[in-house]
Parts: sequence; structure tokens; C-alpha cells
Amino acid sequence: MIVPLLHQWTKANALFKPPVINQRRTIELKLTKLWHKAVETSLGKGNLARKNEFLHTLDTLFDILTCKCSIQLCSESNCSHSGKRENNSHIDCGCPREKKIPVLELEFIKAQRTKAEGQGSMQMGSIDYSETKKQIANAKKREQIREREQKKKMKSEEAIQREEELCQDVYHFFDIPPINVNATKLSELVDLSLEVLEPLLTTSLTSQELRNLKETPMQVPKWPSHTQSVERCVKMVTEAAGHVYSHERREGDGLVLELVVTVVLVVMMMMVVVGVMVEEEVVVEEEVMVVTDLVVLGGGCIEGVGDGGCRGGSGLS
Repeated sequence: MIVPLLHQWTKANALFKPPVINQRRTIELKLTKLWHKAVETSLGKGNLARKNEFLHTLDTLFDILTCKCSIQLCSESNCSHSGKRENNSHIDCGCPREKKIPVLELEFIKAQRTKAEGQGSMQMGSIDYSETKKQIANAKKREQIREREQKKKMKSEEAIQREEELCQDVYHFFDIPPINVNATKLSELVDLSLEVLEPLLTTSLTSQELRNLKETPMQVPKWPSHTQSVERCVKMVTEAAGHVYSHERREGDGLVLELVVTVVLVVMMMMVVVGVMVEEEVVVEEEVMVVTDLVVLGGGCIEGVGDGGCRGGSGLS
């Protein structure tokens, strides 16, 4: 019974399929309920009003449309479009788009819902093959669009999931380890055997090597550190460049000063590379002399540097 019913609706319009019409299971439940009413009525159960209501149901449309919104003809609402367009009906429908009744079939559905004694103002004729072909093509196109949107959504969800996985790889979340308040040594403050925290500076050392270090500490070579010496040289050259007097009044002084600063920096870096700067204190003593001599040769004076430093005037008058 279900197959002929669905075929009849599809014959009227190719778009009459779920979700525009009810799902197969819902239709089966409706038919079962209607059959039970028919059996009870035939056995004389129920009052006269209930019997008349059931008989009236037999003359109306077995409505399996999802949308139950009221349809109104243009002639009923005195619409100015009456008889001037293909669709002469209106519907105030708030259903989702995929469940709406096709506009082309509104007038037909209105006639089927209001027909009396098996007769309606509109009857089903032969199949309109051109319209059916168009509807099938549109339905396929909408299905393709729906599938593409679904694929985009899945790709977006997969991208978000991958991003979350990457974030989990970058950011490690650990529980705070309990602190031993009764510890007498720093090594006893946190129990590292709980594996709550990852080792920071001992990742390249094995457990056995760490145990050996407790007995025989690691011998670290005393490499010379030239970082502070280089930083002081750069600072003094910068201060010397800022205290040169009358450099704007002499042509080429600015260029000479830049060349002097560059030479000083290159010389210091070469000294670091070849390992000449072994004793930091000796180098610091020579820094003042080197910077002073080079800047003075460049045509300027350093304020407060040297015994005979010029003040307030040109270095070479």
C-alpha cells in the first residue's frame, strides 16, 4: 500500500519526497491508525459524531505533507494577481526551506485538502515530462550543493581537530606535583619519580649518569667569557660618539666617526674570534685608550676623556 501511495504523490510532483512529505515510518503509523478507526466504526463503536467525522475523513486527502500551513487562493483574498500568474495562491509558511510545499503545487494541494465527496476543483492529469525533468535536475543540483556543503563542514571540523592536536603537542598540561613540606634537602622537595614533570636540563643524561653525578660532580671547563667586555666596548663607543663637539660644523666628520665606530667593532669581534681576549680585566683597561685615540683621530674630542681633552670647542682648531 505504501509504494502505490508514494508513487501517486511523486507522479503529481517529483519534489514530493522526504522531507517535503512524511518519512515512510510515519506514513505507516498514520495508515495503521486510520485502519483501526475504520474497524471500530464498522463494528459500531463510538457515537454518531465520531462516525460522521470518520466518514468525512474518507472523502478528504490523505495528507502526508510535512507542512500543514494554511493555503489561501488569490480569489479568496481579493488579490490583484488573481488569474494573472501561474500560481494563484498564497501561503504564510514558517517551515524550514527543505520542508516547504513547492509553490507550483500550492493551488493543487489547496483543492485536494478542501475537496468534498471525492471531487475537487483540480484533478490529476497526465505527467508533464518537461516539468518533471526540470524538477529532477533541480533536485539533483540541490543534492550536490548539500553534499558539497557537508564535505566543507567535515573538512573544517577535521582542520579544527588537527589544530587542536597540534596545540596539544605544543602546550603540555601537567598536574602540579605535591611538595614535601618536611624535606630537609632541595632534592627531596619534589618527588621526581611521579613523572608529573618532564626533566628540563637533564634530558640528555641517563638515570645512571645522574646517579654518578651525585658522587662525582661534572667538571665544567672554565671557558673565558667576553660578553661583558664586548658590551662595554659598544657602550663606550656609543657614548664617545654622543660627546663629540662641533661635528656638524666640519664636513665629513660624521662619516669619519661612523667609520671609526665600525673599525672598533670589527677589531673587537676579531679579537674575540681568535681568542686574544683571554683576560677580561686587561682588555677593559685597553678599551678606553683604543676608543679615545680612534675618536680623536677622527676629528673630535670626548668630554672628560684623557688628560688634555678639549671642552666646548673644536678638537682641531
